[in-house]
Amino acid sequence: MDVNSRAKIRPLDQLVINKIAAGEIIERPENAIKELIENSLDAGSTSIDVLLKDGGLKLLQITDNGSGIQYDDLPYLCQRFSTSKIDNFNDLQHLQTFGFRGEALASISHVAKVTVVTKLSSDIHAWKAFYVDGALAPISPGMSPAPQPCAGKQGTVITAEDLFYNVRSRKSALKNGSEEFRRIMILVQKYAIHNDQVSFNCKKVGDTVASLSLSSRLSKADKIRHIYGPRVASHLRDFSLGEGQSSIVGFSANGFISNADFQDKKSNLILFINNRLVESVELRHALEETYAKYLHKGASYFVYLSLNMSPEQLDVNVHPSKRIVHFLYDQEIATSICDKLGEILERTDTERSYPLQAMIPSISNTKNAESSSQKAVRTYENYLVRTDPRERSIKSMLSDNFLQRSSNNYDNEIIEKVDSANSNKNATNDIKDLQTEEIVEEGNSIDLESIKSLQKQVINSMHVLATNILTEHKYVGLVCPTRRIAAVQHNIGLYVVDYGKLSYHLFYQICLTEFGNYGEFVLETPLSISDLFEIVNGDEDKSESEKFTRLLVSRRDMLKDYFSISVTSGGLLTAVPMLSPKYHPPFEQLPLLISSLTPKFFDWLDEKSCLNGIMKAIAKFYVPLPLSYEESDVKSIRSLESCLEDYLFPEFRRRVICPKKVFEEKCIYQITSLPRLYNVFERC
Repeated sequence: MDVNSRAKIRPLDQLVINKIAAGEIIERPENAIKELIENSLDAGSTSIDVLLKDGGLKLLQITDNGSGIQYDDLPYLCQRFSTSKIDNFNDLQHLQTFGFRGEALASISHVAKVTVVTKLSSDIHAWKAFYVDGALAPISPGMSPAPQPCAGKQGTVITAEDLFYNVRSRKSALKNGSEEFRRIMILVQKYAIHNDQVSFNCKKVGDTVASLSLSSRLSKADKIRHIYGPRVASHLRDFSLGEGQSSIVGFSANGFISNADFQDKKSNLILFINNRLVESVELRHALEETYAKYLHKGASYFVYLSLNMSPEQLDVNVHPSKRIVHFLYDQEIATSICDKLGEILERTDTERSYPLQAMIPSISNTKNAESSSQKAVRTYENYLVRTDPRERSIKSMLSDNFLQRSSNNYDNEIIEKVDSANSNKNATNDIKDLQTEEIVEEGNSIDLESIKSLQKQVINSMHVLATNILTEHKYVGLVCPTRRIAAVQHNIGLYVVDYGKLSYHLFYQICLTEFGNYGEFVLETPLSISDLFEIVNGDEDKSESEKFTRLLVSRRDMLKDYFSISVTSGGLLTAVPMLSPKYHPPFEQLPLLISSLTPKFFDWLDEKSCLNGIMKAIAKFYVPLPLSYEESDVKSIRSLESCLEDYLFPEFRRRVICPKKVFEEKCIYQITSLPRLYNVFERC
């Protein structure tokens, strides 16, 4: 080539420079969403909504309730290297925010048409601005490019339309809107898990229901369970590394790690450093090497880690999209994390379950090998280890004659006595001879905010691990009828559970979900409310029982409609609620049910308190009674075992949500596991 014909070196046009830079920072819609979410978090938002069309290629929108943008800052909002986060280069060493270069919105405005609506809490109205190529532009032809007043709520709405409209090569490469939407969903999920104090919603244009909706009231563990399912959440363990547990000053880490029993299609690492979503190849390799010591080949893991360190130790100005960061003492930090991970995996090693493989006999030649591989190995069902609640129980393998001799039908159980220190003779005889008729009511639709609020309280109080144990348990048997203790199996762990306390929560939740749609136990012989009240409270003060009777009579319409508790105008109890036709409550507890409705237990004038108090009283009424040593004959125990195996524990598995309080009180407690039994007996 002729030297004189070579093109001369000259500076590029600023517009070309901006488009090149924009292509590096905004590779796809996912990068734009990441930058906008971080801007919303910097603004102190507690609610972030993402709206997408065609995976963000045609439209992406972020709505937050943050502090908003000042009117005077709007002309500089989309200019490159215009930022409120730093003043000089040294400020990078003390950075506490996500943004710092002032390139995110500028880059988006060079490859999309950007509209911003923002309002401060002190403003009387919002401001709307339109940007093209980093500068303010008129919203409509002939209008001024200056921001225009408009209606709006506190916070900011940023809309980017027709992404890469002026970069045809990039636009043609990103044709799959579904793939872009999937990437954005994964991104939003990660930010939602880490920022548990922020509500996140992600929705497609035209959809009535959000594809992702995570409330700020959910904990990190609850959000992981919601996103990845109970199968993943049940295998996660808390990870915590305090500042004093590492040789690095100012370093700490917390999160969740999967145990050695975790299995999934692929591994998943969610890493935040100083609240930034980043990637670290070195840390990923270190985690994989640590897990390899405990997992079989090809196994996967799930790790969510939040690392915190001094800003001086972190270099965030490494990658255009800020996806990669460098930090000091990376080897020491990775070692500290992996050492802690190894300790947790060793400590939880007893939770592992081991797949069983049939023994293959030795093969002498190829012919025998081919013939043996074609033979089906017959497995006899009576010799299977029961690992699924749907498989046959031991009772189903017994003969009918044996079951007729040794079992008793719980549904036809006759109430034999009233256990109350202050019972009077007439009321006792009434309850002992009580006969009832079951009536199932047709469903009603009752929409009360107080009931919705109580239902949300139950969901928010859920203990994920305990609920998962109950959902996937296998009933083993009754342990102690006096203390109401039974044994269940979950994976390879053996647990004892307090079925009395769990029953209370089960029946309370049934009351909530079936509110206003209970069946009835109609009493063939109506009972006096005053007599039932006096059995528990004594008959010394007649005025109290009469006053209480008048209260129930005055509320009898509400009691009938909502709770199937029928009271006559004369103060007689004629029906009580039936929560399930498969289960009869202990009717000797009827005096306690009535006594639990007194105003000293809840406020009858407050709707939420009243409804909640009555449902709690019904739930207590339904709890099975403990058997005393005098009552623990074969007949009573068989009846109780039938109730537990045929109704209560299947209901625990099907519908109960276990509150945190139950797990904290050790109502569900692991006593041993399969590896421990192998260590003791060398077989199971």
